[in-house]
Amino acid sequence: MRELQKISTALCNLTLYSNYLLTVPVNGGCTKLANSMETMSHDAVLNQLVRENYVPYDLFLRSKSLLNLVGGTLSCDDSILDKPYADATKNELIGRHYSGKHHAVVQGICLVSFFYTDVQGRRLPVNYRIYQQGGIKTKNELFAEMLAEVLHWGLQPQTVTVDTWYASLFNLKLCRKYGLDALFAVEKDRQISTQKGHYEQVSEAVISEGGLFTHLKAFDWVTVFRTQENGQARHYVYYKHPKKQDQVPSQPQKATQEAFEKAHKDHWHIEQFHRAIKQLCNIEKFMVRRTIAVKNHIFSALWAFITLEEKVINKLIANWYQFREKIIGKMLKENLM
Repeated sequence: MRELQKISTALCNLTLYSNYLLTVPVNGGCTKLANSMETMSHDAVLNQLVRENYVPYDLFLRSKSLLNLVGGTLSCDDSILDKPYADATKNELIGRHYSGKHHAVVQGICLVSFFYTDVQGRRLPVNYRIYQQGGIKTKNELFAEMLAEVLHWGLQPQTVTVDTWYASLFNLKLCRKYGLDALFAVEKDRQISTQKGHYEQVSEAVISEGGLFTHLKAFDWVTVFRTQENGQARHYVYYKHPKKQDQVPSQPQKATQEAFEKAHKDHWHIEQFHRAIKQLCNIEKFMVRRTIAVKNHIFSALWAFITLEEKVINKLIANWYQFREKIIGKMLKENLM
């Protein structure tokens, strides 16, 4: 984050703007915030969005102060920020992406997130990227870059979890290289071998509730789990990295049902996070076009989410949604009496 050489005289700053995103039900843009302040103009708010140059490491530094960096679960997934009515020719970040919410290709911004759940259950974003279709890097290349960064910054997760989009052999081998356990959701046609020289699709294998310890083609020994979600079978491979015994690496071990259920539950937190930043932090609602302004708005919304989780950690609210409920309740009480 840019370090100021002297005290800033700017009327709008990151704290004010991010708190505004948390407080207002629907972001009305720079004008609405300016009209709510007696001494602030529309330009003062806009200048905040084009003046700064926030980067993912700035977000990590704040999250770091609230987390136990050792032994948690690091999850990766992406979410589409819907911008159906925006003029895509006016902003390079807006493209067409497949949306799991709409089950269709839609227009919007693709946000790739790294979300960390620590051993105490505290949950915060620790890295992110905006993926541009046809850009320099693929999503899997962004995954590799982001993973290397958070490990360099000092994060020491026990397990990495990803959805099928990121479940490439390269990413599995990357987790193995870094000595990490990995829970990857995989497509039904991934090849496993329970007998030497014979491979079959995971969808055809006999998998008990406790999982099947088997060899994943072109990778290593993993435990395969099958679940029923929304009436459909889903498959997961859980790689347990060998632990050293007397400085000698052992063989990969079978993952337990308990370990799978915990990692699977932790991965669900990133889904909840993506929903919360849309519903509570106004991440999709911005009225600026310049690339730097859009990037700083997205950063501010993520910063706002950390404020919500910090309030949960400090027991000021029971959950993320209670903050907005308290504001609305106070407003109704003041105006309906």
